[in-house]
Amino acid sequence: MNTRSAVTATLAAIFSVSAAFVDPAASLPAKARTPSVAASDASIGKGPDTVQAAKMKSILLKLMRQDEYLDEAIGTIESANGKLSAHNISALGLSFKIIKTDLDNISAMNKKEIPEIQPEPGIAACTKTILSYSRSVSRKIARIDSLMAKTAAVNRKQAMRDAVSSRKGKKTRNGKKLTQVLEEQKAMETLSSDIQALKTSSRKVAATSKWLYVVSK
Repeated sequence: MNTRSAVTATLAAIFSVSAAFVDPAASLPAKARTPSVAASDASIGKGPDTVQAAKMKSILLKLMRQDEYLDEAIGTIESANGKLSAHNISALGLSFKIIKTDLDNISAMNKKEIPEIQPEPGIAACTKTILSYSRSVSRKIARIDSLMAKTAAVNRKQAMRDAVSSRKGKKTRNGKKLTQVLEEQKAMETLSSDIQALKTSSRKVAATSKWLYVVSK
């Protein structure tokens, strides 16, 4: 069995091809809808004008977009200083679900190209950049996981105080009712699950990106 066949068989055992790519731009803030075209061009490079090169550049551009969307999420979490609003929690949850779908699709695209790719001038440089961005995505998701763990701890303490005040018939510090407190806690738990799913998808992207680079050299 040659290298490409072995890689394909291994990846097939790890995960299956996911749904089609969904652009998260529609649900993210305006700032997140405009990834830097100049930065993208600089990272992709001109390269050979072939069908294979075009596919690699398409994968890279999609991955770079996810990297930028994750920057937006980190900015939202950090600016909240541990006090995410219900709107922030909802928006982040939706964004994470969409990014996960996109990462799964990028993994599928990588997997599809692994047995097809042929060495060409500039291709290895492009796949190496894909690998680099896949690792950047993984690091940023790990950063989000760490930030959210701290935010969740702060929210739990506040929720406990609010719940006690509500049961005593007192108005909570933020004017919330017990039902609101419980709903926010549930939303935070769901968000945590979304992040764990995102981490799984990022590992798939990193694995397929690594093999894509290996077989392109």
